[in-house]
Amino acid sequence: MRARVFFRFVAAIVFPFFALAQGVDIRGVVTDSTTGERVPFANIAIPGMNRGAGSNLQGFYLITSAPQGRYQIKVSSIGYETRTKTIDVFGFQAVVVNFQLPSKPVEFSEVMVTDVAKRELTEIHTSVHVLDQRDIRAVPVAAMEDVFRSIRILPGIVSTSDVNSQFYVRGGAGDQNLILLDGMKIYNPYHAFGIFNIFDSDIIKTTEVYTGAFPADFGGRLSSVVNMTTRDGRSKALSGRANINFLSTKLQVDGPAIEGLTFLASGRKSIFAETFKKFLNKDLPLSFYDAFLKATVQTGEGQGKYSFQTFMSGDNLRSSNPNEPDYVWRTGAVGFVAAGLIQDRVYVNAVGFDNSFVAERDSKGSNQITPASTSVRETGVRANATLYTDSHELYFYGFEFSFPTLDYTVTNTFGVTKTVSSSFAEASMWVRYQTAPSRFQADAGIFLDLGGLLARSGGLEVVQPRINLSYGLWDNWKGKASYGRFSQSVITVNNEDDIIPIFDAWIQVPTELRSEQADHYVLGLEGNVLPSLSTNFQAYYKSYGSLVTYNRDKVDALDPDYIGGTGKAYGVESLIRYGSKIVDVYAAYTLGWTTITSNGFTYFPRYDRRHTLNLLTVFHAAEAFDVTFRWELGSGFPFTQTIGYYDRLGLQNIFRGSSLGETGRPYAVLGPKNDARLPTYHRLDASASYRFTLRPITGTLGIQIVNVYNHKNVFYFDRKTGQQIDMLPFFPTATLNIEY
Repeated sequence: MRARVFFRFVAAIVFPFFALAQGVDIRGVVTDSTTGERVPFANIAIPGMNRGAGSNLQGFYLITSAPQGRYQIKVSSIGYETRTKTIDVFGFQAVVVNFQLPSKPVEFSEVMVTDVAKRELTEIHTSVHVLDQRDIRAVPVAAMEDVFRSIRILPGIVSTSDVNSQFYVRGGAGDQNLILLDGMKIYNPYHAFGIFNIFDSDIIKTTEVYTGAFPADFGGRLSSVVNMTTRDGRSKALSGRANINFLSTKLQVDGPAIEGLTFLASGRKSIFAETFKKFLNKDLPLSFYDAFLKATVQTGEGQGKYSFQTFMSGDNLRSSNPNEPDYVWRTGAVGFVAAGLIQDRVYVNAVGFDNSFVAERDSKGSNQITPASTSVRETGVRANATLYTDSHELYFYGFEFSFPTLDYTVTNTFGVTKTVSSSFAEASMWVRYQTAPSRFQADAGIFLDLGGLLARSGGLEVVQPRINLSYGLWDNWKGKASYGRFSQSVITVNNEDDIIPIFDAWIQVPTELRSEQADHYVLGLEGNVLPSLSTNFQAYYKSYGSLVTYNRDKVDALDPDYIGGTGKAYGVESLIRYGSKIVDVYAAYTLGWTTITSNGFTYFPRYDRRHTLNLLTVFHAAEAFDVTFRWELGSGFPFTQTIGYYDRLGLQNIFRGSSLGETGRPYAVLGPKNDARLPTYHRLDASASYRFTLRPITGTLGIQIVNVYNHKNVFYFDRKTGQQIDMLPFFPTATLNIEY
């Protein structure tokens, strides 16, 4: 019996086309009736029949082999009115039924509890979260909405600082997160110091966050995937949006250009240098900008879509102090996306892209910090096809080919310049099979890292199986299990002892070392305790079979800069949502451990946090007035203590002839790596927003307060002075958003 079941599963993976049969298909797209934007994750069902489908990220759906007759089709989605159409199904040609859904006012409870819980209960994957603009705006942040700061309330995600939006997922390093914008890889998704991410949240339509065991569609990173899909622009009327706050100002315009063509243009520029100078009389020599442009064409009864998008951002940090270096960062990407049916039941989404990242450090003659530069340039194509079958099983096939060029140049304190350059090919293929026979659901696939096979001797990182299982236990409760193997061949050059990574350079893993490799294991249980109360519990274990770490013990020029290591991360997570007309509550708790072993020494990385608790509460004070509180509690991060100092004369002292008793620059003597912990972290943020309408203008006036009770959370201890450096103090801001 088991052998027969196994044979059928293997046959379904290898020979999927046997499942195709005759039938009448119902297909179409779901759009917003006001804006014309595609609506993803809509639920399309034929009442009274076991037939239905969900719309994909492009708003497309397909119901296979409907019997001939007259039917009602019902469509529902978060924030939209439900619509029903009566259709006649006859003959053998597919029936095209498009839906336009009017938007409706949506309570926070609908987003965070009811519909999201239902959506997640139908998902097979254990560790996936889907957010839209409403989810992002629900989280209070200082001045600017930020996708990355918002996802930090999810279980398993932590950040080591208030002052940046960088994040770490389930014990993985920051460079182990795959960041995608419309299928384009982004190597540097942050503005300088990681203060904000480089994407204006108003251009983002949906964000998929995979915190572990992600499917075979994604590869090249060990920890997580953040897959962002941008808006296409309104097709019905021109619209504009403007925003100003203490930190930045932005302008966005979208709408129809010509018949069948829509556009979206957005630009943002920092103003906090001027704000700090005027109101606080302090110089802040940091500035940034980012811009995004997208043009979209829809064809074939709205089922095909083609888009061109380009993105760029820049940061400048220029100090008036001649002993402090200047920094410049530039990030850009260009992509062309084509999506639509190429056969009756084969839907393809393909993207061609070219992305770049450049960073430069000018020492300005300083003898303490040397000049350096780094650049990344990658050109490639990525395609994924979905095959629909009569048996309601789904098959996914895809590939990606890209050609990265990485350059890193640095000058040491002796004036010797070293350059690390690499140009290589990355190639991968994948296949996925998804089935849902009654209470049991499965999503299994294989990711093949062909680039790793070409560049190295191969091994475990080449063939990467992925499997997600789900089983309906009782009522609306499900048990889930996932496993996946992942590899990564590019890493960032950084020293874990750095408090704030300012200058991260990407390099290829040295050829004498194995690519980084990890195995994910996840168990989960989720369901609704009450109609308004949903829960999700997960346990995870990550085994790092291969890690590449900075050689902290390097003392000789011949010693390697990087060495191999291993590691593990494990923990438990819980997520609870409650919603009502008056108050909505979101609570996420994570208990986790992370260790890395290198050179025979095991230590906790600086982003290891034992306990993390996030509480988000939204009070609906009035129809257009909301008050939000977010409280975060976390145990202290590890750090390396300074146990002493010594004076060392530099070469300039020796050659000039040092006098008796002269001392050089003091050097810190460090204790065992990360053997101490910072104090417990906790912070309360609050926000209030009021929505108003002055026809034809609508707007939102918001007030945000970071660290309401002004708790002094320790950021780090200065190694030179021993002084305690704290994170953000009590910090009020205000925002005004105008939309036409």
